[in-house]
Amino acid sequence: MVLASATLTVLGCASGGGPRPISISPAERARCAGVADSVSKYVSTDALPFAHLAGNPRVLPAPPALRRGDSVFVEFVVRPDGLADPSSMDITGPNDPSFQQNVLRFMTASSFIPGRVNACNVPSRYNLVVKPAG
Repeated sequence: MVLASATLTVLGCASGGGPRPISISPAERARCAGVADSVSKYVSTDALPFAHLAGNPRVLPAPPALRRGDSVFVEFVVRPDGLADPSSMDITGPNDPSFQQNVLRFMTASSFIPGRVNACNVPSRYNLVVKPAG
């Protein structure tokens, strides 16, 4: 009986489908908008809290010209709503226009869990290092 109960609990949690939006009061929404606005105005991009990828990771292929031992560093800002800001894309290392398009596709097709300050979602940064396979 205990085993069956534990199995149902695990299945119930596993089938939740990810985070669900919650309803917040207008006052709390205004407070969080103020917190996010302050962070975006007064915190430099390199000091923003980190965002995390939500759901299954998407594959970001390495640029074809990338050699073994080399890597490309990709960084961008994630808005408080969990979407990437395409205008903030920064790529450091060997890349080409097709890789930049792949990064843009990765950014727009993914959703993120933004960083939080004072229990509010705020602008955050997401970064990753891309290396050649093998």
